Amino acid sequence: MMAKDQKILILNIATDSKDTSLGFAISWLNEFSKIYQEVDVITLKKGDTSGLNENINIYEINKNKSKLFAVSKFYKTINLLTKKNNYEYCFSHMSAIMMLASYPVLFMRKLTSIFWYTHAGPKNLLNKLILFKATLLASKIITASENSFPLKTKKVTPIGHAIDYKTFYKKIDSFSKKDFAIVSRISKSKNIEESIEGFLNSNASESHSILIIGGPLTNEDKIYYEHLLNKYINNNNVSFIGPVSHTELVKYLKNVSFHINNTDKGFYDKSVLETSVNGIINFYKNIDYDKNIPSKYQENLKFDGSPGDLSNKISSAFRFDQNEFLKIIQYSQEEIRNESLDTLVKRITKVI
Repeated sequence: MMAKDQKILILNIATDSKDTSLGFAISWLNEFSKIYQEVDVITLKKGDTSGLNENINIYEINKNKSKLFAVSKFYKTINLLTKKNNYEYCFSHMSAIMMLASYPVLFMRKLTSIFWYTHAGPKNLLNKLILFKATLLASKIITASENSFPLKTKKVTPIGHAIDYKTFYKKIDSFSKKDFAIVSRISKSKNIEESIEGFLNSNASESHSILIIGGPLTNEDKIYYEHLLNKYINNNNVSFIGPVSHTELVKYLKNVSFHINNTDKGFYDKSVLETSVNGIINFYKNIDYDKNIPSKYQENLKFDGSPGDLSNKISSAFRFDQNEFLKIIQYSQEEIRNESLDTLVKRITKVI
């Protein structure tokens, strides 16, 4: 139901359906727009916004300009918007710097701030300090899992992710062993090389291939990506697809039966949830995913991050019969239903 005359302000990094990592923000904004009369978004990057609902207004502040210009435009924009609109709250999505920068204005307007952040945390000292200060100043903090916010504070409430359940859901009546995939940003923090090695050293590599879907973001990521491309150039069963828009991802999963996620505690990747809902079996390292797997099968699918243990777990799982695979898939689909996009706004407003 539309909240009559209610408006909210959202701060985000990118509003672009074609952004590999943040394209899902479009779906988030549309969910807010179903509840609130108007949604104003201050974004660092505006790209393809053709899928946005009409009551969403985008204000870009960093289009090929200097940092000084961006800061000046940010304060001018947020001052103007908060002065003329009576917002229910301000929601900052994954941007500690925007959460921090907005505080003086939000404090002056007596506006509640909700900070969403789900990540293992920055490595850079300056960014760590920014996140720490943003944490102190935010009214409330929400994150995806018990371990996906890197600082300890009583302000934090885990609410789960918000995946497009309807788009990714696939009813599975029979299961056959098809190919593997890694859906991830190309980064050392995702331990992709170890995952590929684990697959290649398993008996599955004799008759199956693995797709690596995703691209690099930083210069460090690009160096790592080139290293992977060069290392596996002669492996015909290893294919690097590159960046894929979030809306196109389902098409690339049609011939995939297994997904590998090798991230440490602190990461809670949507790709694990999306692939699970799509009827794909996940091999994973992070304990946060335990809740989506029947306890009986956790030891078969959870590995310690090393190539050797992953190879062993793949070989172990390949001995399952079809009914066991179906039990895992059905259990995961039912558990992850609670992290559907449809309930996102309800879960956020419950925290306030």
